[in-house]
Amino acid sequence: MAKGIRKIQTSFVLCLLLCTVFSGCFGEESEEVPEPELSVFEDSNVTSLPRGQPFSLEVKSNVEFTIQRPAGTFFIDEFGVFRDAMNMTFDPSVESVEFMVLDTEQTSLEFIIMAGDVIENKTLDLVESDELMLVDGRRAYETIDMLTSQHNNRWCGSASVHEGGSAYEAAAEAMAVEMWDMGFDHVEVTRYDDAPDQLNVVGYNWGRVNPDEYIVIGGHFDIAYVFTPPGGGTNEGANDDTSGSTVSLEMAQALAQMEFDHTVVAGLWACEEEGLLGSAAYVNHLPENVSVRAYMNFDMVSLNYPIVPLSEPLVGPGGEIFSATKYDWTISIAGANEENMNRMYDWVGTTIDEDLAYEPVDANPITWQVAESCASDHCSFFSAGFPTFNFFSPGGDISFWQEWHSPSDTLEFMTAKAGGQEGMESGFNSLVWSSLDLFVRVDNAENFHGTWKE
Repeated sequence: MAKGIRKIQTSFVLCLLLCTVFSGCFGEESEEVPEPELSVFEDSNVTSLPRGQPFSLEVKSNVEFTIQRPAGTFFIDEFGVFRDAMNMTFDPSVESVEFMVLDTEQTSLEFIIMAGDVIENKTLDLVESDELMLVDGRRAYETIDMLTSQHNNRWCGSASVHEGGSAYEAAAEAMAVEMWDMGFDHVEVTRYDDAPDQLNVVGYNWGRVNPDEYIVIGGHFDIAYVFTPPGGGTNEGANDDTSGSTVSLEMAQALAQMEFDHTVVAGLWACEEEGLLGSAAYVNHLPENVSVRAYMNFDMVSLNYPIVPLSEPLVGPGGEIFSATKYDWTISIAGANEENMNRMYDWVGTTIDEDLAYEPVDANPITWQVAESCASDHCSFFSAGFPTFNFFSPGGDISFWQEWHSPSDTLEFMTAKAGGQEGMESGFNSLVWSSLDLFVRVDNAENFHGTWKE
């Protein structure tokens, strides 16, 4: 009996094996995988790309295809969100892939397109943009010119030596109108019952995935009032910190028109000169359900790479002699745990070295470092446990201190130090593009947070 059962079992196994071998001979036929076909660019005349502009790569494939983007670009997904993945795979129904080309110093970009074992390479030369770019140092210069000429004497309302900050308040209300015109979802001039002088101007563009996680950019909108040491105060505060307000507004006009997974916040802070009061009030009044994914601070950022340092001393507006010295641009990170601090450090390196391909010289260096300093508004954020990037480029080791909080802190003098308007624009340009690059990385990062979750 047992032997009979074993024979039946053996016969059944053999039958299964035969059915497996001949499967497909009966019933439904297995779907054949098509031979990959791939074509890129119907227009063979396309040989170059403008810097700082969106670009569409036309692809036709009968199977899934993968694109490897070059450094100096970002993917733009179906929702309009910038993506920093090096490779993205697309359905054959997709015939156009959008990219953002950065204002990189690379001379060409190579796109690698793969469909099965078929590979296409497209190398395109980069050319200067005839139109203003997504973020642009030329427009930033127009902004700082407007702020220093039309909105002087922006002294904080709590300072007792002036007229209660009326000029500051008027400028704040004007910037709120500017932000509404940029397209922000919500704009406010903050008025806290317990801090009535902290008139921050804040624009919000809500995140499509995580609206309760903010990525904040900002700089202080007030300037050093009269009698402020060491230089006796200023009317323009061109470098400290109209330059940072300018970069914040230049970033804001681009970010307000874009989509991100997290909420974009652009801030102009009140009363930094009196103890970081405006930014501290903002952090202290964050809704309970809100966290800050990262904060980017811009303070005294007028003179940085790639401005060519002057070799001769300059004569200031009051006849002062200002020593010619090297210009330097510093990016400091703080406020995160060790793992994420390392990620932030690496992001800056990737941005500077690979994406933008900057090649600074000894007389015009770029430095990035871990540095917890409470000399500006980023302190309000990292003290609360939020990761921060602090951008700082005062314009040299010695000359910065000579113009700080002084009547010589004017746009005219800063422009002279930059070797002219073009030099100033180039310095602003490197700053806004590096900031945008880092903003995208923060928005895309997985499991990134400061100490607030620990």
